[in-house]
Amino acid sequence: MKQAILFLKKDKVMKSIIEKVGEVKLTKNSNYFESLVEQMIHQQITGKAAATIFQRFKALFPNEIITPEFLLKLTEDELLSAGISRQKRGYLYSLSEKFLDGTIKPDSFEQMTDEDIIADLIKAKGIGPWTAQMFLMFTLAREDVFAPDDLGLRKAIQLHYKLDELPKPKELEEFAKRWKPYRSYASHYLWRSLK
Repeated sequence: MKQAILFLKKDKVMKSIIEKVGEVKLTKNSNYFESLVEQMIHQQITGKAAATIFQRFKALFPNEIITPEFLLKLTEDELLSAGISRQKRGYLYSLSEKFLDGTIKPDSFEQMTDEDIIADLIKAKGIGPWTAQMFLMFTLAREDVFAPDDLGLRKAIQLHYKLDELPKPKELEEFAKRWKPYRSYASHYLWRSLK
């Protein structure tokens, strides 16, 4: 953590963001399945709406413990009652199946590279590179992940680095190399700087 901050502070712009934002931490969440489900529910809707839907969804499970086995037992109508759209219901069923049939191997995540985890996760419908990158950052607490398609990161970089226009994902990927091997920390600081 301290090493990451010292490294990022070599970048003058990042240094001023760090001083304004304060400390950020990467924290692990060992409940991989629940974490992915929550990220899927949050896709393309506001945070407040997603939080409400997620709470209703969680209440469908015994003791509010979300498992792929039980999710597959829930009917479309039960998921709809929690506010899950038809498309996302399909995604959640697909994710459950991939966890149960061994396509996604959560027990191996600790030993796997970021690229291999992304390749595994995107086999489930509804998980693209962005969701997989968020999972690496927010669930596995990997230190060097960057999501060049993330609109918040693009806006923060345009703002703080005084770019004339919103940088394209390809440009952003190149730009972010300056923060290797701590791109996850840089991302957290950039997101927080927009609040």
